[in-house]
Amino acid sequence: MTDFITAHARLVGDAAGYAIHRTQEIPREFTDHLQALRDASVEAPMGNHHLTASVPAAVHEKWLREGYDCTREPIRRTLKRLRDEGLDAFIATKRRI
Repeated sequence: MTDFITAHARLVGDAAGYAIHRTQEIPREFTDHLQALRDASVEAPMGNHHLTASVPAAVHEKWLREGYDCTREPIRRTLKRLRDEGLDAFIATKRRI
């Protein structure tokens, strides 16, 4: 499994102006791993630390530009935001948080 997934940014432009184009390749094995964690989360003991989601850097940067910092907001809001944006694959738990 890939341990570190890099987000890329490049400057694109024409006569009308410039923009930053951000991309991030997410391997299928990464989302499969999160799915396995999600499926196992119901029966596993919760303990002090529990992985709830793995937000890709590109999504985190997009949210920061929108004024939402998932590192400071309650995890419940971040999970809702992932669901609302159709990014359920990055949720790593079925537990109610």
